[in-house]
Amino acid sequence: MILIVSFTDNEHVRRVTRNLTRPFTVVDTAWFPSRLGLTVKAGAAGFEFGFRHPDGNDVDLLAVGAVWYRRLRPLGLDPALADGVSRLFAWSESNEALLGTWYSLECFWMNPPLADEAAQRKLRQLQLAQRVGLNIPETLVTNCPEEARRFIEAHGPGRVIRKAFRNIAEAPRETALVEPVDLERIDTVRFAPVIFQTFVPADLDLRTTVVDGEMFTAAIRSAPEHQVDYRSGLGSATVTPYRLPDDVAARLQQLMDLMGLTFGAVDFRVTPEGGHVFLEVNPAGEYLFACDRTGQPVPEAIAACLERHDRERS
Repeated sequence: MILIVSFTDNEHVRRVTRNLTRPFTVVDTAWFPSRLGLTVKAGAAGFEFGFRHPDGNDVDLLAVGAVWYRRLRPLGLDPALADGVSRLFAWSESNEALLGTWYSLECFWMNPPLADEAAQRKLRQLQLAQRVGLNIPETLVTNCPEEARRFIEAHGPGRVIRKAFRNIAEAPRETALVEPVDLERIDTVRFAPVIFQTFVPADLDLRTTVVDGEMFTAAIRSAPEHQVDYRSGLGSATVTPYRLPDDVAARLQQLMDLMGLTFGAVDFRVTPEGGHVFLEVNPAGEYLFACDRTGQPVPEAIAACLERHDRERS
């Protein structure tokens, strides 16, 4: 059986499940513990554990051969827990039980929870990308205003971008060029670390979706006003299939292996000189915006991967 840990109302999930022929179930962490039951039995007779799905069906977790672990929602505590201490305790206990469940599932994971957690950290990504020989932008991460000023002045205003570690819905931040006026408020860096990188001029932006060794790359050609961050100009961009050079693809696979990832959505920039610069990998990145315009069968590849590994274990 295939277990999908995600949202039931997610289009990326729906597109994959349409291609599944083996039994599967979707579990949303927001259901736990108020709507999703968990029972574990361990003793001399052995070990068994499973979920009681909100639809009333029991899910034998020992029968799971493959897990797609994609984008978790916060745990859903019962509203009857009114005071803060009770809610904190219930959240802590629920989180411990759920993490223990994931770590006890000895099957194929896309991606393993511990690997997924570590791989989301941009500093670790850059460290390993450089180690395998991928080109990366000159980078500074700091909450020291004097260090930020030194880096920007060394490269020149208008030639450095700043970006957030994580783009949260409550405080969205686009990647943007650092302009001379930004130096006037550089002291605000002390409030939280900022990622500064040299701006990489782009002939093309690339989104490479890696699925268990298969690579699907889309080239994104944006209008000049979207050169810093292609996402805001996707509607007017030209998106076409692209083949990574063999040496870049080999280094990318090395990076995926070092991170322990079987899935990743990876961003590169192709410079006007033809160089390929690694920007980041998203362990649960989106792919429909690219594959729907290139015709690349990413949902089918994910489904085939999950079924292949589930079949091998059954």
